[in-house]
Amino acid sequence: MNAASTDANSPRPASPLARVPWRAIAIIALVGVALRGILLWLVLPLDIQSDEANYLYLALVKERLGIYLDQHRYFWPPGYPWLISNSIHAFGIDGLNVLRALQVALSSVIGVTTMLFAWRLFSRRAAIIAGALWAVDLPLGAYTHFLWTETVFLSLLLPALWHFVRALDRADEGEDHEATLRLLLSGVLFGLALYIKEYVLFLVPILAAVMAWRSRGAGLGEALRRATLPLLAVAVVTLPWTLRNHEVYGRTVVGGATLGENVYVGLNARSMNFDVLPLRKRRADLGLPQIETLARSSFTEVPAGWTPVDRDGNGEIEVRDAGWDREFESIHAIDRHSSQLRAGLAFAVEHPAWTLRTRLKKWSELVTPLSFFTRHQAMGMYPEGGAVHGALRVPLVLLALLISSLTMALGAAGYFLTLRRGPCRTVFSVLIGYVVLTSLLVAMSRFRVPLEPVLIALSAGFLSHGLQVRSRPRAVGLALTLTVLAGLWWISWPETVAAAQMALGVTP
Repeated sequence: MNAASTDANSPRPASPLARVPWRAIAIIALVGVALRGILLWLVLPLDIQSDEANYLYLALVKERLGIYLDQHRYFWPPGYPWLISNSIHAFGIDGLNVLRALQVALSSVIGVTTMLFAWRLFSRRAAIIAGALWAVDLPLGAYTHFLWTETVFLSLLLPALWHFVRALDRADEGEDHEATLRLLLSGVLFGLALYIKEYVLFLVPILAAVMAWRSRGAGLGEALRRATLPLLAVAVVTLPWTLRNHEVYGRTVVGGATLGENVYVGLNARSMNFDVLPLRKRRADLGLPQIETLARSSFTEVPAGWTPVDRDGNGEIEVRDAGWDREFESIHAIDRHSSQLRAGLAFAVEHPAWTLRTRLKKWSELVTPLSFFTRHQAMGMYPEGGAVHGALRVPLVLLALLISSLTMALGAAGYFLTLRRGPCRTVFSVLIGYVVLTSLLVAMSRFRVPLEPVLIALSAGFLSHGLQVRSRPRAVGLALTLTVLAGLWWISWPETVAAAQMALGVTP
């Protein structure tokens, strides 16, 4: 085996899985699940908010009428509404809490896979530290009691990535049979993930290209065979839903269709960040200025000559503009998305300077230390008499802010200073680049969630082994990354502080 393909400090990829510290991983996973279970118990009863209501609406229509609808603005994959629908059908309204409990249990998959990545990349000690970091990761753990797709999605995405990495390992070692099985399993899991979120639709072909490139030494035919295996598995798993969509809409839709609405939000004059946008009503009730008015205008203001308008008709002076409106003329959901995509791209080409500076704002919103947990605290969504919004409110909010900030900084240190070359580093690099590039369109802390386990594993590697790669380019890369990270935090600092104050219950 080529030594260059082995990651630093790991028991070599050829090592049997018996060398994985299964006992320690299982114990830590149980502790993490228990902490999330306690958190769920403390936050109930919990109301729904934003897209949670939309998922519930789709589920109720499916449960009562037996049909699956688009959301007019969005066409979501059916997996998560199907879970809600079946939970309600089996348990009534208590089915929502049953689903939350299921998500708590599924979080064990996220924890175990995170620890396996840390073991694969670094060592047994790193796996244990990664498990401890995952167990107390409040922003990530909070998704188990939200009715958003993140926990279910990650419980499919991370194992898919794990089996893809192990397939790369086995292919490098010449064990084609096991590599084939793992590639097929990876593709099946990616296909199931597409039933929850269509986010990975373009990630799978990129990973297939990585497999083809790394297999080039085995010959063109073998490289193409390995690359197409996960793609074919994805196609088989998603084929029934794709055929259904073609029958209903007359269009080929794999998973869902949300690009057009995201283009409306992200390539339009008005800056929208859903970590802070839902705070508008709460701030109005408290007599506080809207967060949009606090933003650094260099990254949000509309170009000269654009006329602010009051689209809500409520007489409020808002940061609104003469950008382009949604397409409402067509009743065809998929065609509306195509129309909005064209409008957004035309708008970006017409205003290139605005497009460039607002993309920095999007990246700033991706790496914000805020999270949906702090947003819920700021909105007063948790029970008023409960511990989470009462005695534990300040320490939990501070913990959430600290964890988000340190995970990004330590993860960068682990990537540049501790992680050596190898298949896992390649896959992590692809995932990081994919998240960063897709966030050029629309961003918030929720879109960083697919990276959280990766950052935890990298942070654990750095905390376990420190400086392992003595390379000037790597050191420069870390310094540049941390500088950019600090700069991006600075861009959204006013909104971050305002939202954090609300979450802490501090009146400015």
